[in-house]
Amino acid sequence: MALKVGRINELQVVRKTDIAYLLKNKDNEEVFLHVNESNHRILTPGSYVDAFLYYDAKGRLAATLQEPIITEGNPGILEVVSVKPGLGVFLNLGISKDVLLSKDDLGEDESLWPLVGAKLFVELRVKTKITARLIPYHELRVIVGNLNIGDEVEGFIQEIGKIGYFVMTDEGNVILVKRSNLRGTHRFGDRITVKITYETPNGYEGNLSGFKEVLRVDDSKMIMDYLIQNGGEMPLTADTGSEEVTRVFGLSRKAFKRALGLLYKERKIEFKDNKTYLVKNHE
Repeated sequence: MALKVGRINELQVVRKTDIAYLLKNKDNEEVFLHVNESNHRILTPGSYVDAFLYYDAKGRLAATLQEPIITEGNPGILEVVSVKPGLGVFLNLGISKDVLLSKDDLGEDESLWPLVGAKLFVELRVKTKITARLIPYHELRVIVGNLNIGDEVEGFIQEIGKIGYFVMTDEGNVILVKRSNLRGTHRFGDRITVKITYETPNGYEGNLSGFKEVLRVDDSKMIMDYLIQNGGEMPLTADTGSEEVTRVFGLSRKAFKRALGLLYKERKIEFKDNKTYLVKNHE
């Protein structure tokens, strides 16, 4: 049985040196366990230990009795502990050596990379060293049936795609938030609250919690700025056609009416002669 890097191995203690224990498997393949990696245990020759095998900072095969958070073949959620521009981010594996999640997984736009403290669902890749791999949406196990339409759940952004963000909850649900339902940008690993809007065989879809309210406030501010810059009036109202609304504000007619409704409710505008006027005390 060959030594399995990235996994837990049952190994026998052969002897102790000044700085390390020598361990071996049933095929007499040997590996060193530094005393600092013994998890404060005193090991005796002939005893057996469960050791995780990894490559140290010098690329040498090494063992540790610290328990890793994930192993090869058993993916899980790891936390970002440092960001290295041009290289990627390092994740806490639960042992003395952190694991790299490469820029190849995160993309060239470093403004979208996760910040320290963010969490991502990854697996280990073992070649000449151990690295992490961000698991894409299409490889995630779909879980449905445990959330209801209208539920608000918290999760982290696992994937940023052309269609939108794939948000993963701590329970393993995956929720698609389409770009049409976004305002602003987020990073990998950002924690956001999502309101469930649909359930499909491929998972859930949702909006950012408070999405319509946020949009309404943003859009109403844009209308206020326009009124102030144009002498406190504009030849558009809730009855204006969608083409004209889109031409002036880049909004749908529905969004425009929603923003006007907020301003009217707050008594910041009034309507007269097919025009919208800024109420004087808000000029």
